[in-house]
Amino acid sequence: MATALALNLSIMRVAVAFSGKHHRRSVVGRGIMQRFVSSNNQKSYIESSSTVETVHVQEEDKDLNWETFEFSDNPKKDKRFSMGGKQSQHDNLDATAEASEDRIAAARLDEMNAAFRELEPALVEEATEVIKQYINPARMERVNGVLSQRTKRSRFLFENPANPSNVFACLRTIDSFGFQYVDIIVDSSKYDKPMALIQKRGMRSAMGSAHWITLTNHLSTEDAVKQLKGQGYRIFASDLNPSSKDVRELDWDGPICVVMGNEDRGISQEMRELADETFTLPMCGFAESFNLSVATAITCAHMSASSREKDKGPIQPGDLDEHEVNCLRLKWYMNSLPQRKMGGALLRKAGIKLPKVFDRL
Repeated sequence: MATALALNLSIMRVAVAFSGKHHRRSVVGRGIMQRFVSSNNQKSYIESSSTVETVHVQEEDKDLNWETFEFSDNPKKDKRFSMGGKQSQHDNLDATAEASEDRIAAARLDEMNAAFRELEPALVEEATEVIKQYINPARMERVNGVLSQRTKRSRFLFENPANPSNVFACLRTIDSFGFQYVDIIVDSSKYDKPMALIQKRGMRSAMGSAHWITLTNHLSTEDAVKQLKGQGYRIFASDLNPSSKDVRELDWDGPICVVMGNEDRGISQEMRELADETFTLPMCGFAESFNLSVATAITCAHMSASSREKDKGPIQPGDLDEHEVNCLRLKWYMNSLPQRKMGGALLRKAGIKLPKVFDRL
């Protein structure tokens, strides 16, 4: 009984402000905790508004809020993507140790993605029924509405990007156009200078904060392209080389993976040779190229405009299979709870045990 009471109290404390800064949540967490049923068959209610709930959060979580993220005035030194906000240009980072961390991060993403795919449908349904009791109707409607518009027909791949703030902005744009799957290549050998190592570390933070899309981290260009072509995707890479086609001249029908290169160097020669097509975005001013996040947004808009006919084009809303949708719904419900790891506690209390990897949610 004492254990159950302690669990009840810990969950209740999440929904009240007890110290530090407070964050007005724009979408995530709106009136989530409606009630919690304690032991002795007594109900403990948590006061929450139907429109907003005050929750204690870490400063970095507030700054990286998915719905309200603003681009940094100094993106190359954006402390929101550093460990605990203590990023320093003079950090003594070891390239070998950082490469090991890259492999660990890639493996963790693969593990989480596989864990959802391998859940039994009956278990997904049972777990969802438990978690949905703590999500208000407006939030559930929002989740289901977004799910109905998700597509896997096309996806994006970022090859060794340099700036985590850019990448985070790109991921939010991609989410807004309904793409569910994004791939990122982080080849440790391409990040050998101190600032590059710091930014690469920030990249892991950016990827870890993207809760609403499914990310895959690849350790090399060759591995990424091989895997994506094996899944039936054609590779269209943004590139300024003279033989690239105008984006409006490409055949956008069918499964396509759009590649965006490094902000400074563009795509690698290896990617250029492996791509099925390379393309440019038309410009008529003095600037040589668009910012990465702007180029991503323009490409997304073009892909959307090319998908107006039913069953044609690179974006096909609602083409995820039933198990994908159900797994994403469970994941998004768990991510909508006011605090990480709360979902696992609620499921354990209900006698449902998910694989240990789900304790991260």
